[in-house]
Amino acid sequence: MSQIIKDTNVFEEASHFVSKVFYNEQRLPKLVFRVPFQKTAVLDFDYAMSYHFWDELDRLIDTFGDSYVIMAVLDPHPVDYYYNEFSRYNWCMMNKGTTADEYWNALNDSPIDSPADSIVSNSEVVVWVSSSMKWAIWGERSYGICMLGFSDEIKDNSESWFTMDEAITNLVSLNFKNCIVPEEIISKLMKFYT
Repeated sequence: MSQIIKDTNVFEEASHFVSKVFYNEQRLPKLVFRVPFQKTAVLDFDYAMSYHFWDELDRLIDTFGDSYVIMAVLDPHPVDYYYNEFSRYNWCMMNKGTTADEYWNALNDSPIDSPADSIVSNSEVVVWVSSSMKWAIWGERSYGICMLGFSDEIKDNSESWFTMDEAITNLVSLNFKNCIVPEEIISKLMKFYT
């Protein structure tokens, strides 16, 4: 089951939890993980914003024995913009056993008068944090990627995972003029995520 967070106390607890895992104010290509994960993989941001991504999340939940995952939008700001405008947060709690339909509904859920403010439509930075804190995902729409950090309990890579080299060529480059990623960005992504 999944539910949009509306209660301020629940949001504050979830926010504290998220800030244990991420440097919330950072943005790619800088280091966004506060937790020193042993491994990283890259995912397509658009894939993470799809119905089928739930299968990936469900696999991670099962592998690490998580009871829930928090999906949180950091940009637009959950309080300064989202709560002030809509009296709710653009964050969601997804318990073990959530279905792909429920995940998709959470992504598409929007304030009554503002369908353009659903997570799938209006999110620049989205994170997923597991209850075990053994894995987490940071996604940025403007780079077209999500960074998955995890401990070494995963033995087989998913077909949807990219190395950073592959991601720079096949995903990140699509967001730059003439598909040329500036060298400074490449070097930082390679430094922090390989």
